[in-house]
Amino acid sequence: MGTVKKVIKGIVFAIFFVLVLPFGLSARLLHRFTGSPLLYDMFCECFSIVPGIFGTISRACYYKQTLKKSSFDLDIGFGSIVSKIDTSIGKGVLITGHTTIGLTDIGDRAVIANYVSILSGRYQHNFADINKDILANEDRFIRIKIGNDSFIGDNSTVMANVGEFSIIGAGSVVVKDIPEFVVAAGNPARVIKQRQK
Repeated sequence: MGTVKKVIKGIVFAIFFVLVLPFGLSARLLHRFTGSPLLYDMFCECFSIVPGIFGTISRACYYKQTLKKSSFDLDIGFGSIVSKIDTSIGKGVLITGHTTIGLTDIGDRAVIANYVSILSGRYQHNFADINKDILANEDRFIRIKIGNDSFIGDNSTVMANVGEFSIIGAGSVVVKDIPEFVVAAGNPARVIKQRQK
């Protein structure tokens, strides 16, 4: 019975992969040859609001086709978006609903809960020159790393790296790197407990 399920699942993913391919391919090609994220961003938003299992499979196929690295077993929920095409996502990752992922390397089996924002660094907006309009300064994106088997709780904001096997409590604001094998929480997030290795 397990083999039959795997075959059916493979067929379903193949069908969805082909259906999504025009969107993924055009977004990737436009970005590659012009540097424009226009199509990538537009299709991210479109696929983010497809409900149920069809949405989950569509998003997994789209990100497999477009991101620097992703896997067919990506489980990304309704309303969630990966905003930077150079992001990489490992195997067995769960990203639940209404979450925004910036420029990030997400390790295998990481879990990112609802309404989480992973920004592209702590200082992605450059407000140094006060003689320029607030949005006229050049953004500086930094790649954030989320370790293997880590967990980011609901409503957290992450602006720094999170180590492997670490847990970030709900509602936390991560502004400095969190080491491996710890529990961290608060605003700003601080280590409150060590986990057993």
